[in-house]
Amino acid sequence: MITNSDGYIQLIHFLADNLAIFEHHNQQGSSTTDTIGDIFSEHIATNTMAMCNQHQQLTEKHRFVIIREIDAIVGDLEEVLSSAWDVPPTNEQMTFIEEFVGLMKNLFDSEISKLV
Repeated sequence: MITNSDGYIQLIHFLADNLAIFEHHNQQGSSTTDTIGDIFSEHIATNTMAMCNQHQQLTEKHRFVIIREIDAIVGDLEEVLSSAWDVPPTNEQMTFIEEFVGLMKNLFDSEISKLV
């Protein structure tokens, strides 16, 4: 569905182009005790629930496919950001996470509209 699409490749390129912001673990720039992994997970979960609410016509099978895809994406993120995954994010990292997850949701919305 998503992880095999050109859009996902572009999303990964966007992440790669911005990896430098995750190289610094400046605790002073952080406004939370949550980790980068926590923030990604929270934003992805919130967007997934919103997506399912927006597309109530999705079948159970479609929802399982979406969850499987999201698990794969989170696995990719955890692998790429392994050195930063368990540290609190800076404000710049928070901004990136919000933008990345928003783009990810847009990608899913686009694919879902093709399904139903």
